Amino acid sequence: MARTVQPRRRRISWLWVALVLSLAVNAFVLGAFVTERIGVRKGDGGPRVVRMELRWLKDRLPPEAVDKIETSLSGLKPDIVARIDRLKTLRAELATLAAAPEPDRAAIDANLREIRLEVGAMQEQIQSRTFDAVLALPPADRAPLAKPAAN
Repeated sequence: MARTVQPRRRRISWLWVALVLSLAVNAFVLGAFVTERIGVRKGDGGPRVVRMELRWLKDRLPPEAVDKIETSLSGLKPDIVARIDRLKTLRAELATLAAAPEPDRAAIDANLREIRLEVGAMQEQIQSRTFDAVLALPPADRAPLAKPAAN
């Protein structure tokens, strides 16, 4: 039997499919990592992303000041948890898009854009609230922020 050579165009289309699938899988893994890193820890129920924002302040501000900032951020918990749930939903949708026999690159890009917007909005919300609380502290409590952090 003679073998027929596949047209070059068909081989190239498989390369595009492989590229899109690879990008989708990478985006899914990145989304899973980001969602896991900013998720809610089971121990205290507080969003990890909030604790990450406070971490750099804990070594530089008095404990009472950090407690005030933490109290200010505690009101964000329901909204942050809702954003994390939204990110999980977006990640699941991304997985479905990536698993399609012929992935829709435009839909994948739109989903990735939504994930980036949601992460950015959450970060902006936490940082704004954090610095509103920092700026509400007395100048003496904020003064250590001007010194370089101890490594």
